[in-house]
Amino acid sequence: MLDFTSFSQSALYNSAQFFVIVFSELVLLFVLISMLVSWLQLKIPKARVQALLSGKSGYMLAAGLGAITPFCSCSTLPMMVGLLRAKAAFGPVMTFLFTSPLLNPFLIAMLWVIFGFKLLLIYSVAVLAVAIGSGVILQTLNFQRYVTLPQPANSCCGAAQDSMSPPPGWSFKGLAQHAIKETRSFLPHIALGVAVGAVIHGYVPASLLAGLASSNPWWLIPAAALSGILLYVRASTMLPLAATLVAKGVSLGTVMALTIGGAGASLPEMIILKRIFQWPLMLAFVLVVLGTAILTGCSIQLSLG
Repeated sequence: MLDFTSFSQSALYNSAQFFVIVFSELVLLFVLISMLVSWLQLKIPKARVQALLSGKSGYMLAAGLGAITPFCSCSTLPMMVGLLRAKAAFGPVMTFLFTSPLLNPFLIAMLWVIFGFKLLLIYSVAVLAVAIGSGVILQTLNFQRYVTLPQPANSCCGAAQDSMSPPPGWSFKGLAQHAIKETRSFLPHIALGVAVGAVIHGYVPASLLAGLASSNPWWLIPAAALSGILLYVRASTMLPLAATLVAKGVSLGTVMALTIGGAGASLPEMIILKRIFQWPLMLAFVLVVLGTAILTGCSIQLSLG
């Protein structure tokens, strides 16, 4: 007879542990990345940022910036807010948002070691093509009108002050205080997002996907992509598990679709992102990640089997 009490206690403990660790990690990352963005704003004028991330070359630069920043989907957001406040072009900023969690040095190294260069090449080309193409389309359709940045904070004198503008004559203490203030406005969304991820982490058994995937039906790649979005699965965490699933008979296309869905647009990230994006842009964002996951999964499946 199953001991549901023991399972419930174990699941509760796993969920609580997940929440504490991930919430603490994300808050720390938000503060550190906000400090980095503020420091860069002091060193690089807004006009320079705007010039670099505009035009056709801006998309390639944004993709390159995403590829060298080892951020997860949630911790990408402070950098994205900083770029938008620096008046960077919207399309390249979206390309950065799509690329950063899906194509970074850690992920590239793990893909190469675990699955080989051919899969890495297919994966990289598909992610870059969709990320750049989607950025161009979203800017052409003027989706930037659906962005709502955090409101400027009021100073003690009642005058509006841009909460992302770094204080003049920077110091470490000043940048830290400024970053903490910016992070505080995201705390409710971070807490809710991580709480959802913690419940899924603690109460949804990992064997559920493995059992479903063993038969490899035709609809499994789209289903895996959607399942990844509903979970909180980082690519660096998912790839070792993906190797195990492949060894058990799950197709490469399926595990890569699951990895891209979870890394590119996890449910916790979308809850935090709702602080910035209105529903039309949020829907477009999810559809792009889903499309990337399905396209890449199918390409890998057809090429490598």
